[in-house]
Formats: sequence, structure tokens, C-alpha cells
Amino acid sequence: PDFQASGAYIFRPVSPTAQPVSQARSLTCVKAVSVQTAVIVFNDWTSQEISLYDEGEFVEVEWTVGPIPIDDNMGKEIIIRYDTDINSQSKYYTDANGREVLERTRDYRPTWNYTVVENVSGNYYPINSRIWIKDQNRQLTVLT
Repeated sequence: PDFQASGAYIFRPVSPTAQPVSQARSLTCVKAVSVQTAVIVFNDWTSQEISLYDEGEFVEVEWTVGPIPIDDNMGKEIIIRYDTDINSQSKYYTDANGREVLERTRDYRPTWNYTVVENVSGNYYPINSRIWIKDQNRQLTVLT
């Protein structure tokens, strides 16, 4: 298929340098790495490609969003949500403007009494590079 570069760059063991996502995909084929890919099309402007690499300890998820339709005068908030059975004790870790990592606790603010009004969006934080949750044995990290 003909892929359009997303502007995102990734590092993979097949190349010591960062490559655009669309180019990195073709490099994996050259190196004879076996990959299973599923493409999910949600609508005309949103799709997701999930790739599993043989003996890899990660899953690659690539979202394609846009152009987001605005002719219906409806606001849209595009998010990705992962569900897992990791027992994180409601704690998660986010980068803060790419400079430091902060521990967050769901539905809690250290400087005021937080009242839950929005269950999901009330716990949104900006992330530049990564967010993770963990328990005693496992960790789920999302790299943007």
C-alpha cells in the first residue's frame, strides 16, 4: 500500500537512525522481520494500525486522524484508551513538558480537594513523550 508519512519518527533495532514511520515500515521488511498487522477503520477520518513483531515485547499502534470534519458544528475530542488488568493503585506517571516525570493519582489533586465531575477527562494530563502505569510485576508504557 501507499503510505503517507505521518511526521512521526521512531527508533527501531533495524536502523541506528530515526526514520519516518512510513519508511521504517519498509525497513523492517528488508531485514526479514515477521510482522502481523491489523488495520481498523472507524470512519472516513479515523483509523488504527496495530503491528505485532515476532518475538517483540511491544505492540506498535499507529493512529491516523483527519481531517476532522467540522461542517456539523460538533466539537470532537479524539483520544485513545487502553484497558488493562495491571493493578496500578490508581497511580500513573507522565512526563511534564519533556523535562521530568510526575507521579499522578486518579481523581486526586495535591493542592486542593478535587470533586469528580468528569470521570475520564478530569484525569487528562498533557504528555509529550510517555506515560506509564505499573504494578509489582508488569508495566505498560505508551510512547507518543
